[in-house]
Formats: sequence, C-alpha cells, structure tokens
Amino acid sequence: MKQMLFYLIMLVLSLIYSCENKKQSVSIDNLIVGKWKIVEYGSGYVNALDTLGFYKNGKADCPPETGEFTYYLIKPDSLIIYNKGFGEQHFKILKLSNDSLIKQIRRQRIYADGIDEPVNGEIEKYIRVTNE
Repeated sequence: MKQMLFYLIMLVLSLIYSCENKKQSVSIDNLIVGKWKIVEYGSGYVNALDTLGFYKNGKADCPPETGEFTYYLIKPDSLIIYNKGFGEQHFKILKLSNDSLIKQIRRQRIYADGIDEPVNGEIEKYIRVTNE
C-alpha cells in the first residue's frame, strides 16, 4: 500500500512539473517573436541593417541576407535558423527577455559545400524593436 501511495504521489508531482514546463515554453516562444536590432557584436562592428525578425508561424527575416528563412526554438537556450536550400546556423541563447536577445553561433551547416562544423562565434546582442 505504501509503495502504491508513493507511485501515486510521484505521478501527481510529475504531472504538475510537466504542466509548469509547458507554461514556461509557451512564454519563451512568445518572447522571441518580434523584430530585433543588433546593438553589439563581439568584434565591435555593428551594421545598422543587421536585424532579425521572428514570426509566430516559424518564419524569419534576416536582412541583409536573402532567401527563405525559418527558425526553430529549442527550449530553453537553443535557436536554429534555416535558410531554405542553403544552410542553417545553430545558436546558443545566452539571454532572452522582453527587451533583449543575446546569442552566440555554435554550429554552421552549408548544404552545397557539405560544411558542418562547430563554431565558437562572436556574441551578438540585440534589442527589441517591435513585438510583431
């Protein structure tokens, strides 16, 4: 009987924990949606055109680059940006809040050249421009 009660308590606690994680992941997904402007780059050079746009439907804008971009947010600290037919970049999210995004590239894949390599890239800091 004690063993059954133990399993029942563990089941209830795991259900509560999983519900809390789902609430948190939704808020992380919503936090990234919007337009972000770069304000600081590890090497110091900042191009005013370097912005990122993330949309609820998974699409992304990465000017001045061209192509069809999508993104995938892996909770809680990873982001993959895909350039359809060209490649993908994997980032570690160092900070994501309502007004700032700090990320660092960790892996780069270029499909045509067969490149798939880990990267210890520069830290990029962005501020939110819009929520849409």
